[in-house]
Amino acid sequence: MADPVGLFDLDDTLIRRRRTFERWAAEFSTEHRVPLEWLLKTDPAYSSRRAEFFELVKATFGVRPSVPELHAQYRRRMPELVEPDPQVNAMLMSLREAGWRLGVVTNGMVGNQTHKLHHAGLYDLVDAVVISGALDIWKPDARIFHHAINRLGAEPGPHVIMVGDSLENDVVGAHRAGLTTVWVSDGRPLPDTGLRPHRTICTVTEAAAVLMERKTG
Repeated sequence: MADPVGLFDLDDTLIRRRRTFERWAAEFSTEHRVPLEWLLKTDPAYSSRRAEFFELVKATFGVRPSVPELHAQYRRRMPELVEPDPQVNAMLMSLREAGWRLGVVTNGMVGNQTHKLHHAGLYDLVDAVVISGALDIWKPDARIFHHAINRLGAEPGPHVIMVGDSLENDVVGAHRAGLTTVWVSDGRPLPDTGLRPHRTICTVTEAAAVLMERKTG
């Protein structure tokens, strides 16, 4: 019998991007005299539109660096502020000890995402890392999941479990790839419409119990 396979999203799944952003925002607020509350309130609407975020910062508060400079500084600093989560690391170690082959499937730039994995102490706890920027294939495209599964020497199917926080990128994408899906809700309710995950958990550390249940079920 082949080893079971678990795939994990990175941002807001294995690492808490919001906590890292709060650390960055505190530094940026002090350096550029931009109100911290404004940064924290504005961030969610621009989480995937960083250039536009810094255009708004510059237009609103007149900070001196150019938008490309601000964006470059952000991309460099954010991975450095990621901190290990002992509970997450222990969860991955327990799965590997139980025979799981693990992979990370993440959208983003190769350098940024790789540095985050290293700073979080996660890079050596998984067997494969697949980053969209390296392939020019982005979740929810099913091909990125198939690429990760191939890297792990497995075949697509419901025996492969994808764990992530994004209903669109992780749940819909993994469904398209024919995988079992586990949604990390962080307390959010499921929408009334749309594709539903096979299982819902509140925090990623609950994934170990769900995966082990699937393995023995």
